[in-house]
Amino acid sequence: MMRPGLALLCSALCISLPAGLSLVAAPVAQRATVNPLAREMAEFKKRIDAYLELRKAVTQKYPEVKETGNPAKIHEREVALGKGIAMARSTAKAGDIFGPLSGHLRKVVDDDWNSRSPADQKAILSEIPKGLILKVNQEYPPKIPLATAPPKLLAQLPMLPEELEYRLVDRRLLLRDRDANLIVDVLVGAEPKRAE
Repeated sequence: MMRPGLALLCSALCISLPAGLSLVAAPVAQRATVNPLAREMAEFKKRIDAYLELRKAVTQKYPEVKETGNPAKIHEREVALGKGIAMARSTAKAGDIFGPLSGHLRKVVDDDWNSRSPADQKAILSEIPKGLILKVNQEYPPKIPLATAPPKLLAQLPMLPEELEYRLVDRRLLLRDRDANLIVDVLVGAEPKRAE
């Protein structure tokens, strides 16, 4: 039970507060500003989810191959799925999925590149044909190594769902659809200079 004096004081405080003002503190979300990188990561996840929804709709037209002993049938489905996804997102361009997160990703990739020895950089570049063009909605070129991002670099990149993976071709970070062998997005950084 509340003492009469305390009850009177509480009543007076409540009555004397201007309308809309409360003794309750504002929620933390209203008081704190959002970390820009966290916001970019959340937006990246939304774009990934939107891609997966589109992919799911297209994939229904190209059922899984039951007979896994026939590589030709698996390849046919991969090519058909890639073309179907590419047609469904025919207006896609580089940066559509990486979006505002591109600046952060570019810095992570550049830091990784700069941490490598000159011999490592040269070896990486020697595996990639000169003048290689990598575009969104293009099949990942079968004649270049399916080079994954190194573990140290992967640890700094946002997690991806199992349908997608990062690939690193010299300093270009790619987002690749595994089943469709399709380049979903390309992050182009400063192109490395090749020693002639």
